[in-house]
Amino acid sequence: MPANNDPQRYLSRRQAIALTGAAGVGSLAGCLGGDGDDGVPDALEDGTGEVDAEFPEDYEETMNQAVPGGSANPFGAEYIFNPFHTQWNAGDVQELSFEYLAVYHTGEGEFVPRVADDWEVNRDTGITRVELSEEYGWSDGSDVTAQDFVTTMKLNSYMGVGLQDYVDIENGIRTDGEYAFEIELIDELQDLEEELWMNEWAETLLHVNHEQYGGFVERFDEAETDEEIEAVQRDVISYEPEWNEVLYSGPLMFVEANEQYADQVPNQNHPAAAEWDFYLRHGEYEEEPGLRAEEVTWRHNDPTLQDLPERYDEPPVSFSGQSFAILFGTEDEYIRDYPEVRKAISYAVDFENIVNVTAPGTPVDTLSAGIDFGYAEHFIHDDVMDAMANYAPRDTDRATDLLEDAGFTQEDGNWLTPDGDEWELNFPVGDWFADHSEIIANNLNEFGITVDHYIDEMPTWQSEVEADNAYDLTVQLNYGMARDYHAYSDLDEELNNPDRGILTERPLFDAVVEVPEIGNPDGDTVEIDLEEELSGIQTAANDEELLESSTALAWAHNQLLPGAMIFPWSEHYWVDAGGYDFDIESDDWLTSNRIAHYLIENGLQPE
Repeated sequence: MPANNDPQRYLSRRQAIALTGAAGVGSLAGCLGGDGDDGVPDALEDGTGEVDAEFPEDYEETMNQAVPGGSANPFGAEYIFNPFHTQWNAGDVQELSFEYLAVYHTGEGEFVPRVADDWEVNRDTGITRVELSEEYGWSDGSDVTAQDFVTTMKLNSYMGVGLQDYVDIENGIRTDGEYAFEIELIDELQDLEEELWMNEWAETLLHVNHEQYGGFVERFDEAETDEEIEAVQRDVISYEPEWNEVLYSGPLMFVEANEQYADQVPNQNHPAAAEWDFYLRHGEYEEEPGLRAEEVTWRHNDPTLQDLPERYDEPPVSFSGQSFAILFGTEDEYIRDYPEVRKAISYAVDFENIVNVTAPGTPVDTLSAGIDFGYAEHFIHDDVMDAMANYAPRDTDRATDLLEDAGFTQEDGNWLTPDGDEWELNFPVGDWFADHSEIIANNLNEFGITVDHYIDEMPTWQSEVEADNAYDLTVQLNYGMARDYHAYSDLDEELNNPDRGILTERPLFDAVVEVPEIGNPDGDTVEIDLEEELSGIQTAANDEELLESSTALAWAHNQLLPGAMIFPWSEHYWVDAGGYDFDIESDDWLTSNRIAHYLIENGLQPE
């Protein structure tokens, strides 16, 4: 791990929830340096507690777009517009309301500039210099500047979700004029592989404004003790601005929210969106759920698309850098201590059926290598991939053999532990994955493994289950890796994630593990030092060194199975052209899976 890795400066979900509980869930007046009673800096207020922003007041006359479903409606503070708050749920709000420094084009395999105008990575000095476009503005008319990005990157890092592994947070992220900033790697990482380094910062989302959040960064910079750092983290987490109390850097901004719907209109200070003449209405209408847009439809995360262009034989799938997986806990001693048991559970579940039912058209993960299936082949030797166990097809005979090897026996069709006791597994799940987990529970019960399967609302599950790893098995996404398209990011998440990392939170095995020799499941046992190989990825001098270390870790994951990866969590949007100028020959819609980028690149609007 990097030399500056200080766990005291990281913030896990468990800590976040604890800190929020300690502070209460009210706004903290004055914590940003302003003196407004509601905690919003006076500099952003127009006297009513709302941000003063310009927008076309007659926007409803040009209504031509609506999004069904109320999930993005921020009315009644359902959405707290603070990306570090436990109630923040980004979703479509994030993608359309806040702007990126750059975005990753999954088709081209490179980053495409957005607010960034240009960048240069100096390998000799370890300094990355980024120049910004001067055309972007916040929804109140103020310019997007380098200070906004420095504040965003430093705050992300102080909260443990940024560059804290790579830089001296206080001094290593700094402005270089009004529209340029620098990021300086610590000395030990100046030879960091450039592709990995780009993945760490290039797709920074500008979701906080310096005027509103800069006071937090100043307090972090001045903090000297763990207690002082924790106090600032508590204030950051507990800050509760609502939809009309924040600034938007992206193409769309909220201008209305009520019990029925919420409206977004183009940000008049965004260089592309200022020319748009449509708006988004989130919500449901009485007797008319959703769409008011003539022949135009939007599809989200739904591969069962209609009227696909002939050039596609099946629905398109793009990779977001996330995977959906069964996670194994440490509370059951047999799951914790026996890889054979984890493997048996995986073989007893029909991954292919889960995908066919819940995400048809999506590929099934046949590697379970700890790396997103969409790009795993770039980081694993071909012969090793061919030798990996494939847990995707249900194989109850193999599952039976593995449980018997671990000392389990069957009685009346039910599995008993090696001690002859009834075996029942605790399987709590957040309600986003009810259908997926029901299939898993049915498969296991049918196989003779008794499962106590129950569904909680996702916030409840996160606070009461995920925060304490209070499960024998559960299902979840590796959210931390969304849009990090590199083996290091994925494997670091598996090992060191502050919520469920194998070496930090779910100790199913030690840092040095024994597995069959790499690429030969029937070979002699060899040792793999997980931390050493992870560091090897991070500091690889060339592609071959990177491949050696990432292959070793992928093999260990496949053999020990801390999590059974079922499928890449792919998101894509589709536009049914209708009266819109939609170029079906363009692959721009693949760009980072982001519909906002497609709109920006192609000027999509009614003819």
